[in-house]
Amino acid sequence: MMSTVAIGNEAPVQIVPVADLPEGVEALCVLGEAEGFRFLRRLIDDWRCGDNRFDQEGEAFLAVWMADRLVGVAGINRDCDDDTLGRVRRVYVHPEARSHGVGHALIGAIEQHARQHFKRLVLYTNAEPAMHFYESMGYRRIIGHPQRSHEKRLTP
Repeated sequence: MMSTVAIGNEAPVQIVPVADLPEGVEALCVLGEAEGFRFLRRLIDDWRCGDNRFDQEGEAFLAVWMADRLVGVAGINRDCDDDTLGRVRRVYVHPEARSHGVGHALIGAIEQHARQHFKRLVLYTNAEPAMHFYESMGYRRIIGHPQRSHEKRLTP
């Protein structure tokens, strides 16, 4: 599954599943840490030690390339308690690629993959801009759950 998306006058965006950490993920991690996000470091550490490589049934890890430059990543894991539930994880888009449709295209690709494996998607974020982003994509806010802030039903 690879998709190419044209976004305005920008270079075409390619969203591809990857089986290894893509070149450039360390640079994204540095940007994320400067914004106060630690989850990309966890992504790298978990991948390297083998704790999470998004390689179980139904899982995927996607990289977003714009003009041969990594500008985003996202993964989906199978929920450990409910195999009909996918968990969107480690979503990050380069600050310069935001507000250009890259995030929407990336989550759209995650959802397209997830529809083949899951009935619902969940995620956790406590960042207000991310909450608004996901809600604009049809995710509902979950109140009071310690590990899930949003969900989206994929089946009617």
